[in-house]
Amino acid sequence: MIVKSALRTCFVLLCVLSRSPVATASLPADTDSDYELRSSSQGSKKSFQRSLSGLYSIPSWRQSHITQPYDDFDSLYQQGQQAQAELEQLIQQVSLSTDTQSQLPGIKSPTRAKYKISTELNGEVNRLTDLARGSLIASDIGSLVQAFELLSKKVTIVEVRNRFKLPATSGYRDLKMLVRLPQTQHVAEIQLHLQAISDIKNGAEHEIYERLQTIERTASSENRELNELEVSQVNSLRNISINLYQSVWQQYLQPVRAVS
Repeated sequence: MIVKSALRTCFVLLCVLSRSPVATASLPADTDSDYELRSSSQGSKKSFQRSLSGLYSIPSWRQSHITQPYDDFDSLYQQGQQAQAELEQLIQQVSLSTDTQSQLPGIKSPTRAKYKISTELNGEVNRLTDLARGSLIASDIGSLVQAFELLSKKVTIVEVRNRFKLPATSGYRDLKMLVRLPQTQHVAEIQLHLQAISDIKNGAEHEIYERLQTIERTASSENRELNELEVSQVNSLRNISINLYQSVWQQYLQPVRAVS
């Protein structure tokens, strides 16, 4: 079963890489001038190096005591709806100015919001900071950095988590921000993604996550630890995830082919 899953996941990876703009980049077969080609390639490399350096230079940090303007849920949720509209307009503006696509899931549902407050936030309503949320998906590193820089001019950033610099244990990378919106003063969440990594997260990685959850729930329902076979399955699935993300990340690190 694990072998079949691995093959299926690898097939998804091949599809992702074949769609990725960085996976198919190539130089023209014929050019008018080798000198112009080398100059263009060198310029592209320098531009890419600046973008990568800019991405890695974004620090992860968090402002102390990040809270929302309201302590009661009804008032916060009402403001959250206004904040979601403000956030969506902002994200769409940035998307139009950069090579990025907006992804707008809408405001978190009241049920999920209340559940998070009760289970993760010790019942403190004003600590809920992802009620209004949205994402931008970039085609390349330079566009992602450009989107971050533009956002930083339009909102007050109160937290940054740079998982390109320090990825998750699964190998997943993104740039997550908490921002205070200028009009509503509501704290909202914005995530910046790279397209190929986002494709894996919403495709193969989602399947891996579901399989891991099934294994862990089965052991939990039987009130026991994972057996040797299940541990092996979990490790295999996690390694597949790491390899998937690492493969596409390496593609983004090699956007310009060397000129012979």
